[in-house]
Amino acid sequence: MRPRTLILYGNPKVGTPAVVKAPLLAIDLPPKALVWEDDQGKVWLSYNSADYLFTTIYKRHGAEVPPATAPIAKVLDEISDQATK
Repeated sequence: MRPRTLILYGNPKVGTPAVVKAPLLAIDLPPKALVWEDDQGKVWLSYNSADYLFTTIYKRHGAEVPPATAPIAKVLDEISDQATK
């Protein structure tokens, strides 16, 4: 197996109340990112987008979508850009 690192991230102030209201959401929260190496030795960063998190994962568990998701998407993009430089 090639090297892999799972990174858990999130904001407990946002995630905890959502999990309290929709307990099954805990299977998908906190959000995760995977740093992994392919067969050619190239390293990748993979994670679910904010759009997927809120339109698919939250809805799948009947959780209320936070009112301001755009700032979260921006932060995810900035973090991934910095991590992959």
